[in-house]
Amino acid sequence: MVRAVVTTSGGVSANINKNNSGAQQVSVQVPSSSTSNSLRSLTDVNAATLNDGALLQYDSASDKFVTKTTIETTTGTIRFNGGNF
Repeated sequence: MVRAVVTTSGGVSANINKNNSGAQQVSVQVPSSSTSNSLRSLTDVNAATLNDGALLQYDSASDKFVTKTTIETTTGTIRFNGGNF
């Protein structure tokens, strides 16, 4: 049995149960994360045209969210509820 621990500071430790037969070596790789600090860098967002007041609207043809300054659809009814304030 192999037990590996990755700490938040990036430290890695591993223990191997010596009762198992076979190789007594372990390699642990810290998983990388693709941290995005920008909505535009997300793969399912097309923000090529980014204007003041733009909203995100889903486009099923491209399977992406796109930025638009108007709310429109050709395939259904749009209900806009801004909530209660």
